[in-house]
Amino acid sequence: MSKVQFIFAIHNHQPVGNFDFVAEEAYQKSYRPFIEVLKRHPKIRMTLHYTGILYRFFEKHHPDFIETIKELVSEGRIEILSGGFYEPVLAVLPDEDKVGQIRMLSDYVRKKIGYDAHGMWLAERVWEPHLPRPIARAGIDHVVVDDFHFKMTGLHQDDLDGYYLTEEQGDLIKIFPGSELLRYLIPFHRPEETIEFLATLKSTGRNRLAVMADDGEKFGVWPETYHTVYEEGWLERFFTLLEQNSQWLETTTFADYIRKEPARGRTYLPTASYMEMGEWTLPTAAMADYENALAQIKGLPDGGKIRPFIKGGIWRNFLAKYPESNHLQKRMLMVSRKVHKALDFPGSNAKLDRDAAHMIDHLYQSQCNDAYWHGVFGGLYLPHLRSALYEHLIQAEYLADKALRTLGPVLRGKGPVKRAEVPSSWLEIERGDFDGDGSEEVMLNSELLNIFVDPADGGRITELDWKPRSFNLMNTLTRRREGYHDKIAFAAKDAAGGEAKTIHDRVVVKEEGLQHHLHYDRYTRASLLDHFLDAGVDLVSFMRSQSPEAGDFVPGNYTSSARKQKDAVVLVLEREGTASGLRARLRKTLILRPSHPEFVVRYEIANSDRKELNTTFGSEFNFSLLAGDAPDRYYEIPGHVLDKRNLASSGETIDVGRVSLVDEWLKLKVTLEFSQHAILWRAPVETVSQSEAGFERVYQSSMVMPLWRVSLAPGEAWKAEIRVRIE
Repeated sequence: MSKVQFIFAIHNHQPVGNFDFVAEEAYQKSYRPFIEVLKRHPKIRMTLHYTGILYRFFEKHHPDFIETIKELVSEGRIEILSGGFYEPVLAVLPDEDKVGQIRMLSDYVRKKIGYDAHGMWLAERVWEPHLPRPIARAGIDHVVVDDFHFKMTGLHQDDLDGYYLTEEQGDLIKIFPGSELLRYLIPFHRPEETIEFLATLKSTGRNRLAVMADDGEKFGVWPETYHTVYEEGWLERFFTLLEQNSQWLETTTFADYIRKEPARGRTYLPTASYMEMGEWTLPTAAMADYENALAQIKGLPDGGKIRPFIKGGIWRNFLAKYPESNHLQKRMLMVSRKVHKALDFPGSNAKLDRDAAHMIDHLYQSQCNDAYWHGVFGGLYLPHLRSALYEHLIQAEYLADKALRTLGPVLRGKGPVKRAEVPSSWLEIERGDFDGDGSEEVMLNSELLNIFVDPADGGRITELDWKPRSFNLMNTLTRRREGYHDKIAFAAKDAAGGEAKTIHDRVVVKEEGLQHHLHYDRYTRASLLDHFLDAGVDLVSFMRSQSPEAGDFVPGNYTSSARKQKDAVVLVLEREGTASGLRARLRKTLILRPSHPEFVVRYEIANSDRKELNTTFGSEFNFSLLAGDAPDRYYEIPGHVLDKRNLASSGETIDVGRVSLVDEWLKLKVTLEFSQHAILWRAPVETVSQSEAGFERVYQSSMVMPLWRVSLAPGEAWKAEIRVRIE
């Protein structure tokens, strides 16, 4: 006798770099109580996915939870899904990393849980047509995405009561459609409504299938869901109803359904993610048009048939929408190439090295998806998540550089290959289009520092890595308009009470007056940005982007020349432009020495015009030390007492020869010394973004800018030096 088959698949994940207390709260509110309810209903079968990040958290803090999962698996009640160990968006990884990430989690599940996983969770359901090949080669047989993916191919709802076959170059996998309707019903509507929907699938001819595949955090962590799901007993009632209707309804797993039923056919899915992601990845100006188009379609009699063909953007568009995301992803690719070069070095035994496993693990952690994108769930706006990925990138790159420097000189010599001592210091200049923008960038590399410079975009520093702490000191974010900013002025301060809503329905402001913090930058935030300011421009108008530039050096195109000297690498950046309406030439020279925890910037501004140049020049730096208001993160300006000195403070200080930004928690101190005393501006860079809990203000970095009044006769030049030291 045929029955309606129901697959209840739950995906659980916490990002690399998230705070332990966040994971602990999720464990107490969602992961643990969900399993406790499930244990009370032995007839219910489910599919579960935990990322490697969570497994390691459970091992450290709740090993008994893993034992509970093992028991459920041994009872035949649970299918465990594999996936990328650190939950990467597979589509944008090198193929060898795709396969490696999946095998790493499959191996872990086999060893720790005793389950041989042949299905996988696809992070953010980001699908691209090339994925079947690496997925199959990682030993995976089946994967789940959204029914939205299938509908874009022209398949109708009645076609989506099973699974399909797809392939790439002959590598075949099975692919299941997860129901968008069930995602919105569960657990936000009465459980009876889900049963009523499942009843519509009754058939005498075959075991028709419905799949609910979504985040486990919606069962207790999302706002108000702990109350509805557990305190009001939603999940208990739902499982009870599933059991009470077992005469026509059966819970199953992906693996068991494949054993019962053949595929519905063959399909080739387009590049896609879930529907909401298609909106989030659009350019801001297009988001409103997209929402209007959807609203118009919903008002049409046959709007439901048209809707699948209005799909928004694709995940990769985040790399175009956010330069910070693109830089991070291209850095990951750069480090991946170095890591695999070190592992595959001809004649090396690096694969047997103790460092090799650490190198790969750091690389894989840097690929965790959350900090690469932004929507309700994406973590690009969260500095601690971006910082964690940079930390692992820097560590992986350092180990790869060390291995290559150790092996390279030895392998070029004669005789058998032996391990060599790592050079006590090194200096390198690397050039290339690291970020894929069509222009060449430069990296100055020592054993202590990486300095990435983009000559074509203002000659700016885009990344400053302090290797002893594996920390990117310039990991800031540009303040830009987002499609949801218009909602902030109309949002209520508190939406507590009432029944639970989906994340997408909530409009909650976490701070009064948040609309007054909506300021947008005219250029991409970075460091060593060269500003010329007219009289009357003050710090407030500058930070609000209300004052025009008096020069064309931000973000002008600089010529560059780099050379390696005996005891230093030197990068010269130069541009002819205008300053306060006159022709001027600006040259800035970066000098990095081995074993020195500092670099020097030498400025020279020459008046190329026939008139006297009178202007104010400022060199903007943005330092990201993670916390703006913490008492152990502060400014020090010798000879000056600041009313407020936390890193989120603002102010103008005259006659400054040195300023330090101190982070006692990170044990870091960044000091700028000026050869000529300057007026110093300092201000926080704060963004306003949307998260699961509502709209919030986030500290991104501290803007520090020394200012000098420059008066030059025709042909005259002004010089100054800035020394940046980290300790």
